[in-house]
Amino acid sequence: MRMHSPPPYSPSSSEADPLIGTGKPYRRHQSSCVFAALIALFVIAFTVVNLCISLSEDPLDPDVRERIRKDWNIELRRHEEEVLKRIDIKKRWLLEDNDRIRSREQWRTEVKEHERELEERRKHEEEERLRLNMFWTDLASHTCTTYGTREYTARLVNVPSYYNRRVEACMATPVEIHGVEYTPKWCEDHGPNNVVGHWEVDQHEPDCTSYWNWYKDFGCVSPGSGQRRIEHYLENLPSGADWKEFCATTPASFNGMHFMGAEICFQWNGGTYGHWVFDDDNCK
Repeated sequence: MRMHSPPPYSPSSSEADPLIGTGKPYRRHQSSCVFAALIALFVIAFTVVNLCISLSEDPLDPDVRERIRKDWNIELRRHEEEVLKRIDIKKRWLLEDNDRIRSREQWRTEVKEHERELEERRKHEEEERLRLNMFWTDLASHTCTTYGTREYTARLVNVPSYYNRRVEACMATPVEIHGVEYTPKWCEDHGPNNVVGHWEVDQHEPDCTSYWNWYKDFGCVSPGSGQRRIEHYLENLPSGADWKEFCATTPASFNGMHFMGAEICFQWNGGTYGHWVFDDDNCK
């Protein structure tokens, strides 16, 4: 039997040295195992959470289907309520529009009917007037009533005694003055053969056209008043005319301004005068 010799003695070894060597490799291995376990736990937890979520949303789950159905019913009822509200609002709008349309059409119908009645009445009266052959006589001019305007009168003749719309016939029958036809401004009914029409003609009446003359500047009304006073003398005042009316209606133009008549009228020494007071910066 062959005997093996013992291992050589190493002077570097010591009795204090551990029999299985140092512990560093063992601790590293332990740390790696812990880290791997944590990762595995995280993966498992993440998977479980996702699985729970997926199960909670799984349409095949009866509870999930019931919850989805309830939510859908709630949304459906809300939608139906909104649709009904819109339909109700639309109906009210349509009713209001229909009411407005009916009112407008009724108003148009009434206007057309009124216009038709007036036109028929006018035609009837015109035909009746022509048939009865009413006409004017004794046309006469009178005094001037206002600036450029003279009054005329005439009598309507050939009016039957039974005719009861004499004033209407008078107002509808024109008369020719200065080559122009005018209907009366008003009529007076004193009987079948005494219907008088009145006209106020404001064209081609030079004898009724007064004018201002003798322009006089009285200067400022008072120092610092900012106003100036002008005076005019009224010429061509028709005989028998109302001097106040003509003074107030005879137009005047001066200093780039136009007035329809005097602001203040008065008579002095047989003459008629008009005064104007207007703003003037030269009087400030």
